[in-house]
Amino acid sequence: MTEFVNNSGQGPQAAAPAEVLTGFNWGACFLNWIWGLGNKTYITLLALVAGFVPFIGGLIALGLIIWFGIKGNEWAWQNKKWDSVEHFHSVQKTWATWGIVLFVLGIVLGTLLALLFGAAVVMGGAAQ
Repeated sequence: MTEFVNNSGQGPQAAAPAEVLTGFNWGACFLNWIWGLGNKTYITLLALVAGFVPFIGGLIALGLIIWFGIKGNEWAWQNKKWDSVEHFHSVQKTWATWGIVLFVLGIVLGTLLALLFGAAVVMGGAAQ
């Protein structure tokens, strides 16, 4: 049995342990650039830039956030110092929880606003 060596925070040359590489990083996906700032993974700022690309920016951003979710665990391990694998998973679980909660909240609020706007248009048309 080999002894665990904590090489977190040592950059791209540091191979992340297998326990870290498993799973999709929902925090990196849903909170992308915010998660990136918190985890010293600045490549996620590309999601902000993609939003300014005319016509296909949304598709580029969608591709990026999927890529962030796939690579997020590896990048976070390499770019930030962690006390242990357990500490890493605990923090990433918190990011994922907030990301999912805010994503769902955004869908709910967006739906409510669309319904309110639709009702206002219908009511405005009925008043004429």
